[in-house]
Amino acid sequence: MRGVLRVVGALIFVAQAFWVAMSLYQSAIAIAGRLRQVPRRARPAVDPRFFLIVCARNEAAVIPGIVSDLLAQSYPRDCFEIIVVAHNCTDSTASAAAQAGVRVVELETELSGKAAAVCAGLDAAGDAWDFVAVFDADARAPRGLLAAVAAASPGEDCLQVETVPRETGEWLVQGYGLGRRVRNALWWRPREALGLGTTISGCGFFIRPSLLREHLSEVRTLTEDLELTARLYAAGRRVAYVSSSFVVVEEPHRLGPSVQQRTRWARGHLRVIVHGWPRMFVRGLRGDLRAFDMALYLISPTRMLTRLAVSFSFVLTLFRLPFALPLTPVALALSGEWLLPLYVAVRDRMLPMSVPGLMLAGRQATLNLLWFPIGLWALVTPKSRTWSEMPRSTPREPDATEAA
Repeated sequence: MRGVLRVVGALIFVAQAFWVAMSLYQSAIAIAGRLRQVPRRARPAVDPRFFLIVCARNEAAVIPGIVSDLLAQSYPRDCFEIIVVAHNCTDSTASAAAQAGVRVVELETELSGKAAAVCAGLDAAGDAWDFVAVFDADARAPRGLLAAVAAASPGEDCLQVETVPRETGEWLVQGYGLGRRVRNALWWRPREALGLGTTISGCGFFIRPSLLREHLSEVRTLTEDLELTARLYAAGRRVAYVSSSFVVVEEPHRLGPSVQQRTRWARGHLRVIVHGWPRMFVRGLRGDLRAFDMALYLISPTRMLTRLAVSFSFVLTLFRLPFALPLTPVALALSGEWLLPLYVAVRDRMLPMSVPGLMLAGRQATLNLLWFPIGLWALVTPKSRTWSEMPRSTPREPDATEAA
């Protein structure tokens, strides 16, 4: 019996050490990146040519917004083209897009997911473009988007523009929106400053057409963005983060559809770990720091995991159990998990120091905790390929920040 207890204690000690080390690494990246400025980039002498694909499925109510935003870009008009792929639409999406002034491809297929729509848009692109970009139909974009991407593009194969939430007064949207803003500030902007990479988020990413053709045909999950990310890093390429512009994305407005969406993401994430993570991690061990960093992200894509693990370790340390870790590294990790996000949220004015601010933080924490039952359900239903349409909010014009 004592032997069993020693083995269990050793396993608990190793697990704690792993998560504390992971926590300290993420905090160190966040602090180092925030202390370093992102290098300013000048627009290249020759303007890159962009082929912009808008993927739409029953999006007649919102498609004019993103089309008008892209047509209004402060970028040479002969250097970009827009196409809308109306994928399995049963409404007037195609006609609404055509009336907005862009080319439309109507796609009818039994395949689920966005990859089929992206492939259809890619087939229509031809070979005259430097980058292919993908947008969701309910997104919005500022006028300077293409100019910012052009300035960041030299030497890059794939770029992801920062995504920001559309501001509303709905509690669910506010909770998810705070999470997105904190992730940008703690994860992706620091990595941009340090020369590391980000993930493809599915909307507002730009990629070389040859790379997209090479890897998109091999996608086997409904999370084509994350799978493409894993394939790129495993091949020695990165996804560059662009914080000098943004795209406004729609957050779920109802809990049920949001859980369905995140369950699909969780299933895809788990499959990407099974099929794509080993090659990426091996490349990281061979010295590719960008691949190594992304491999760690796939293992722990939210700080809620490290936060709970480190908090558990701190409790064990306080009780001085035989398999507890030393106090110093655990206390440092605990500070990074709780105080660092609070400081960033307040410093960047994402979270007001008030009762409404505390309530907002509570909503965001509750939504993060939902990932645990969602992840467990994804584990027991890994082969499901259910794809449900997300209900859209009433369309509206972008505010001054979105239109800037």
